[in-house]
Amino acid sequence: MQALFKSGRYFFAIAIIAFGTIQYITGDFMSGFLHVKETFPSRVFFLYFISTLFVFSGLAMLFDKTILGGARIVFFLFVVLFFYPHLFTLISDIKNGGEWTVLGETLAMISGSLILIGLFINNSPQQDPVLRFLKNKISTGRCLFAASLIIFAVLHFIYADYIATLISAWIPWKLFWAYFVGVAFLLSALSILLCIKTPLACSLLGFMFLFWVFFLHLPRVAGSPHKESEWTSLFVAFAFSGIFFIIAGLPPKKVKV
Repeated sequence: MQALFKSGRYFFAIAIIAFGTIQYITGDFMSGFLHVKETFPSRVFFLYFISTLFVFSGLAMLFDKTILGGARIVFFLFVVLFFYPHLFTLISDIKNGGEWTVLGETLAMISGSLILIGLFINNSPQQDPVLRFLKNKISTGRCLFAASLIIFAVLHFIYADYIATLISAWIPWKLFWAYFVGVAFLLSALSILLCIKTPLACSLLGFMFLFWVFFLHLPRVAGSPHKESEWTSLFVAFAFSGIFFIIAGLPPKKVKV
């Protein structure tokens, strides 16, 4: 499981680096994942500031000596983005499935970084004055990730017909798989919350997301290499695979509240 944890940590870090790189290359915020209005004050400054934070923190998470600082930056950055623009936008359009998707994705990124903070702060002599109010960061991160999975499960049930259209043409029974994945999300969330077969459930979901990266997202990127949203979706899936592997590889003593 230690190898699985290391892979997850690196997957997550690489995805964070990719988010910043995508924004540098396109000269704009990620359209679906980080939609910031054109009228936002100092938009260009914040574009490159946030992109730099993504790249810097992702690189930091690749190394043991700097992973704690990198994970903290990712945590606070996504917490800010969770409230604005994502929650702010969702409140104004509460029935928008796309906004719920982005909110769930952001919540997952918060959870992944918080789990890493909880794991590595325990191995560090440093005090953690900023996040001291969270007594068990790993448990909180797991619960937040489970909450994001519940959001995705509900979306899969509500928008199954639309999700089926996103599945590659060569895969049969598209509607079945749309519902199947929704059930898988729900069962994985329960597994994480109840600490029942969590390593197995998260390993399976981690490999499922990795499968999507290679057999769903990469072909779409290859078909539209200049489309930013396809690159972003690929690395969001890669990040999810990493978070699942991180949770699957957690030492048993770190799992309980």
